[in-house]
Amino acid sequence: MAKAVTFASVLQNPIYKDRDVLYALVPQTGLLHRTEQKNELVMELAPILMNSAVSCVFVYGNPGTGKTAVITELLAELTAEAKKRKVNLKQAYVNCSENRTETTIIVDILSQIDPSKSYPRVGWTRSKAVSEFTRVTNELNTNIIAVLDEVDYALKESGDDIIYRLSRINEKAGSKVSTILISNDVRVGDYIKPKTHSTLGRVRVIFAPYTSEELNDILKDRARYAFNPDVVSDQVLQKIAEIESSRGGDARKALELLDSCAKAAISKGGRKVTLDLVDEADRSLEKDTIFNIVGTLTKHQKLLYLGMVQSNKSDLDGGRVYSMYVEACQKQNVQPLSIRRIRTFLVNFSELGLIKSEVTWLRSLRKKSRTITLELDSATRKKLRKVIRDSI
Repeated sequence: MAKAVTFASVLQNPIYKDRDVLYALVPQTGLLHRTEQKNELVMELAPILMNSAVSCVFVYGNPGTGKTAVITELLAELTAEAKKRKVNLKQAYVNCSENRTETTIIVDILSQIDPSKSYPRVGWTRSKAVSEFTRVTNELNTNIIAVLDEVDYALKESGDDIIYRLSRINEKAGSKVSTILISNDVRVGDYIKPKTHSTLGRVRVIFAPYTSEELNDILKDRARYAFNPDVVSDQVLQKIAEIESSRGGDARKALELLDSCAKAAISKGGRKVTLDLVDEADRSLEKDTIFNIVGTLTKHQKLLYLGMVQSNKSDLDGGRVYSMYVEACQKQNVQPLSIRRIRTFLVNFSELGLIKSEVTWLRSLRKKSRTITLELDSATRKKLRKVIRDSI
């Protein structure tokens, strides 16, 4: 039987010293194991302080490898140095998972570089946004640095027009516009047309996944300030580092797992994070993550995933998955989307970690086949079915 937990008991527990340290984008002690990438970016961005624009700089890497954190740290340093040297500089940060079209990206940039004017979130055509962007950049006559984070979302959904436009903007703008593109998809180049490729700079900064040793260093550094002394052992940190390094070297997930272990210890009335809590917290966190992601899916994406979790099989082929989706649509009296659109959803599911997807060549049939794997236990499948049905 679970032990009752109260707010008072949680607050009295001597585990946390400063929990916010675990989730700080840039810790006060600085970022570990990214000096090489930071040095490379400093060299590329330094010309801005000489009033010279920088061609598109591409920053690649898996989620949780420090890309956004390093860029955030560098922009703060760049802004401070520009102020010291009396170099006019405006910056704009756009998350393309939220702004996926050329129009919304341009409007977001405008709202940041020209805050004196109110720009509408919807309603503008692309030509209107481009015209206003050209007018404002000419009028400001300053240095502008625009960061497009998670740019792969925009490229997959709307194409590469925004990148082409930014790469050519300095031919028309009075301001000097520099661009940093951040992508979680190392295959981002596949979504860019040859014409756009030829206008881009050649700078590619790669953020490799953190190794077990690097994650261990990061966890130790954060744990030193987040927890009270002797709460987390080196063995616990090492185990978490090994788990997450084997899954892609995501520092954010490693820190989330550490936090989940601490909360599990508190819920049990413990005063230390023990080794046995790591596996328990990991299982719980994985389930919670799946449910949170599923909650953000569109109606058709939910119907697709519902079709898959209704099966008790772990491995499914692409054709069967589409049939399951169509059956789920029929039960909900919804017109199904095309199989091509569903293939796109499956790629997104794989990127989100909801499924494992692999395309193989079937020699006997002389064609490609997609195998979809769902690593879910029966209890989780049952709960997911209910959650999805209730939300549709």
